[in-house]
Amino acid sequence: MSEPTKDDSPDPIASAFANLRKEAVKRNGRVPDLSHQIPRRKPDSGSRGKGILRQKGMPTGKDGRRLPRRDTMEGIGSVLNTEIKKRGWRKEIAGGWVISHWADLVGERIASHTRVEMVKDKAVFITCDSTAWATNLRMMQRQILQSIAEQVGADVIAELKIFGPKAPSWRHGPLHVKGRGPRDTYG
Repeated sequence: MSEPTKDDSPDPIASAFANLRKEAVKRNGRVPDLSHQIPRRKPDSGSRGKGILRQKGMPTGKDGRRLPRRDTMEGIGSVLNTEIKKRGWRKEIAGGWVISHWADLVGERIASHTRVEMVKDKAVFITCDSTAWATNLRMMQRQILQSIAEQVGADVIAELKIFGPKAPSWRHGPLHVKGRGPRDTYG
């Protein structure tokens, strides 16, 4: 047996195309016409410069999957911000942020003696452990409002309503005789 020379050996690429044509004839009855295909890339004849190739169609990565178009993508943060503004949720979200970050706004020591009860309209309602802490917080009110405005924006929170501790009720039972009233002995 003689070995085939280079000229006698069948071309593997040509034989693969021949097999593809046979399968196409079996399935469709004809071989598709590939003569009028559009080239994938062509030189750009614009003001961008000579020799720059522009690709038609959707850009794909190395694995063939489509890449997202960068010019139409919008970040999740900007989408959320536009929805918050559109729906009018800015004040509610700012109030929730103030309640959850109270310790960051005023410091750990003050936060351990105070508690944010609620946010209503443009006011934050705060209760304190003692009347001394309530007085100190009233003196610091301007600085606290400035730090809130820096974080959530100006004119969202405009005032702090600061309350001391609640006095216990001495009223027991359905009948009551009015007494002298509460005094400042509970804080």
